[in-house]
Amino acid sequence: MTLGRSEIIRVKIERGKAGLFYATSPDLTGLIVGRPDVDALFEAVPQAITELYAAMGTDVVVTIAKNDDPDFYPWVAIPAEVAARLAAH
Repeated sequence: MTLGRSEIIRVKIERGKAGLFYATSPDLTGLIVGRPDVDALFEAVPQAITELYAAMGTDVVVTIAKNDDPDFYPWVAIPAEVAARLAAH
């Protein structure tokens, strides 16, 4: 998979019955992350997104975007080569 442009991955955060917090996404099949607190979850989500893209053959840099949606947290997957060019300027 080659990512030609940045993609938004909407992530839904929910609290499970056992007290863990879970992150899933309708935009990225296979994304499910569970952690005991929201802070730990927010630290783990970008790594999980990066690993899923890597498994599909694409290197990305992941960052959170401005949140206007009360149901989802938007994360942005930026192709690594694009991020490198931007960082060089």
